[in-house]
Amino acid sequence: MIRKTLGWSDANGNPQQERVSISYNELEKEAGVSRAEIRGAIDASVRGKFINCLRTPAAKSAGRTSVSGLYELRWDHRGGYLKDPKAFDGFFAGEGNRTYVMNEFFDVCVRHETLAVIKVVGSVIRFSIGFQNQWGFRRQQTSLSYRDLQRYSKMSDPKTLAGAIRSAVTSRFLKIVETGYFDPNGGRTSRKATYALQWLNDNTAESIGKKSPAAKTLEADRFEKPSGNGQKNPAADRYEIPSGIQRTRINNTLKQHDPTAATTEKLKAEGFDETAAGAIAKRYPAEQINRQIRWIDQRRIKANRLGMLRAAIDQDWSEPGRSRDPDPKLRQRNSVDDRRGISFGGAIEEVRRRFNQQT
Repeated sequence: MIRKTLGWSDANGNPQQERVSISYNELEKEAGVSRAEIRGAIDASVRGKFINCLRTPAAKSAGRTSVSGLYELRWDHRGGYLKDPKAFDGFFAGEGNRTYVMNEFFDVCVRHETLAVIKVVGSVIRFSIGFQNQWGFRRQQTSLSYRDLQRYSKMSDPKTLAGAIRSAVTSRFLKIVETGYFDPNGGRTSRKATYALQWLNDNTAESIGKKSPAAKTLEADRFEKPSGNGQKNPAADRYEIPSGIQRTRINNTLKQHDPTAATTEKLKAEGFDETAAGAIAKRYPAEQINRQIRWIDQRRIKANRLGMLRAAIDQDWSEPGRSRDPDPKLRQRNSVDDRRGISFGGAIEEVRRRFNQQT
């Protein structure tokens, strides 16, 4: 919803579209939410006062076509910005208190990553470019401890947090400017890690987020909100580069020599876009990716299918239904008859007897 409304604006910064008609197919494809979870997610969003439902969706039935749901972001027009979650009644509609978010966060991270990675990247966005000085420049990096990230993102498991940070760095959403240090001696010399967003061109990072006076922007110009490194060409100026026969042959030749091309196509068929599929195909062995694709539909998917597939590839999960323990002997009892009250000497004799049988 945020991507479809606030992601596109006119010359004055007003959303080109405040109300969005969304079908289940779009939510499944663009948000990466499984169809079984969409209804519950919409209801929870309405209850949480994040969105308003203006038209209830209806499935296709006899004599009636399907109807897409019509939704809008819920805005709070009360006087001041409230920090108490219990008092939340919609997004703050006044000036300020907005974080400059790149559209790639929604197009790539939210659509294809796990919830843990999304929370980590979102936390760094909030505490880095979410702060602005009086000249309109955004903070470019932030120091956060594990406890800071756990507290803000509500992730209690440090292993899950550590894996999410590694994945966010590997996927080039974040970079670690300075590694942290934990002092086991009471934490007196502990140091927080410093994180920054990974920009496409770090040379322009200092100017990212600088606002231009609205008076200097032409009314007729419509643009997409800058997504990190400047505005995109207006829709009227977009054109398609003529491919030509020669260019097509060159592209086909490059694909034939690219060992990751086949894997990239398989990932695209699963729902990943070109950029994400190519990055995953280059990062992991083809065999590892292929087996996780084969097994994904055997797993119990509760919400984000692509996110689960990405995590399975990243961590190379075992085949569904099979124990991670390859040796069933490791699960056997120490005593065959499992008798209670056996003496120490009897136990020694039992071990000796079993050892002699195995040898």
